[in-house]
Amino acid sequence: MFEWNLELHATPPVAHASGILALVSLSGLALGSCKVRGVGLGTAGVLFSGILYGHFGRSPDHQLLEFVKEFGWVLFVFTIGLQLGPGFFASLRQEGVKLDGLAAAIVFSGALLTPVLGWLLKIDFAAALGLLSGATTNTPSLGAAQQALATLPKVTPDRAALPALAYAVAYPAGTAGIIGSLLLLNVWFRVDLAQEVAEFEATQRRNVEPL
Repeated sequence: MFEWNLELHATPPVAHASGILALVSLSGLALGSCKVRGVGLGTAGVLFSGILYGHFGRSPDHQLLEFVKEFGWVLFVFTIGLQLGPGFFASLRQEGVKLDGLAAAIVFSGALLTPVLGWLLKIDFAAALGLLSGATTNTPSLGAAQQALATLPKVTPDRAALPALAYAVAYPAGTAGIIGSLLLLNVWFRVDLAQEVAEFEATQRRNVEPL
């Protein structure tokens, strides 16, 4: 039944990479769709599926992986823009300064804490970059960290791979921590999700209505 997977490495590199990506994506989406008390991993399930396959399977060609990684980030940012575009400027006008300030405070506090803990725990700064990206589940920051590290002289391939490795290790804990924090804040502030969704949809409809 699984002979095609065992023989996949003998196919051309493009077909090999396409088959692996399709398999990992489908299995990851299936994993992410499983929910416990209404909480699921969502698209983060693809990461766990990729980690599992990468451990037991054969990785695709490195150059193809680099292309897919960059192209995937482009699609990710593009689709986020499409999804949030209709209400983005309205939200920015209403609470933009407050939200941007809070976001900057969260990011800078993590950025300041990471090198301090890395120095105390004697963690390679390349791995610390990946830990920050994984703990905040921020994939674009991982790409920026890898590109910055590649510009440094005398960086070995093993050290260049540390950010991605640390990211993969920290991402599950970061995902669980964010979900747990949101559930705790939901209880703390007694948020009525149904009411919040209704108000958000009403705001979205007002923003897209023609003048």
